[in-house]
Amino acid sequence: MTSTNQSIVLMYHGTPTANPITNYSLQACLFQRQLAYLDKNGWHFAKISDLLEDKALPSSSVTLTFDDGYADNFENAFLPLVENGMKATWFITTDCIGKHAQWMRPPSEQTKMLSADQIQEMSNAGMEIGSHTCSHPDLSQLPFKQQLDELTRSKQILEDIVQKPVTGFAYPFGRYNEDTLQAVQAAGYQWACSTRSGWFKKDDNPLLIRRVTVFSGDTSSVLARKLNFADNDVSLKKLANYYLKRLKTKLTPQP
Repeated sequence: MTSTNQSIVLMYHGTPTANPITNYSLQACLFQRQLAYLDKNGWHFAKISDLLEDKALPSSSVTLTFDDGYADNFENAFLPLVENGMKATWFITTDCIGKHAQWMRPPSEQTKMLSADQIQEMSNAGMEIGSHTCSHPDLSQLPFKQQLDELTRSKQILEDIVQKPVTGFAYPFGRYNEDTLQAVQAAGYQWACSTRSGWFKKDDNPLLIRRVTVFSGDTSSVLARKLNFADNDVSLKKLANYYLKRLKTKLTPQP
């Protein structure tokens, strides 16, 4: 089902100037084009916390989220957003602040992470800062106590940096279990982002907010289809099958 009048959350990672070394990062020039597309087509930029508030938002609201906390986000995402009066949400892996992404080898320009000063500046400029754990583990493979430690310590570290409550979280690798959901609540988070695609709906579980992934090769036309279908896979083959099924349904006589 398509829609142009709903809220949607997009998931980004790195925004390097050079060609990305991972399929989850988007080259800075493509990100700039996507921003221009969103702005030109009347999308309202909101933070996750804005979506969850009881007040009504403009139709077609979009939230840009950035996982991990890559250093290239500062110049290539944060600054363009600020210059255009736009807001976004960042999820920071605290053990890597000012260092490199420890799950990416070997260290390179694209594995550099944001510094504490940069995170503080982004927060002061109106960006939303959330947690992405301390060490970026697969939480579903850890015992409850270790999960709670990852969630609690990262929250405290970020609150010490931004000097305000950190209420949001994103699951590393999108993985979690029932213990994780309990640990998120026990650590004091009010909401959390998953990697399941779909529209944002206020009535859904706030600990399982859906997001649509932006991949390295996504042009503005691909983004347009993702905004229309709220799905990670918007290949032309899949869309052709979708419309063919709709046509068959429409032409099938009703009993």
